[in-house]
Amino acid sequence: MPATPQPNDSVHIRLSMRHDGGAFWQTNATIASVAGRTVVLDGFDRQVTASVTELKPFGPGRWSLDWEIKTRP
Repeated sequence: MPATPQPNDSVHIRLSMRHDGGAFWQTNATIASVAGRTVVLDGFDRQVTASVTELKPFGPGRWSLDWEIKTRP
């Protein structure tokens, strides 16, 4: 059975720019809650949601998440 995200699991987040090599920012967050196919992440100035399908297993109780930013604001 595949692993499923649980509250208090750790998530390593990498943000990268489209067409720009590598991550420009990395951080860690904690899963605050899981509701259906959505997780709520703590560790930013406000809670952020992500789809469970975006999370990749990274070890017991650990996940990785790669977000691609199209352009800087």
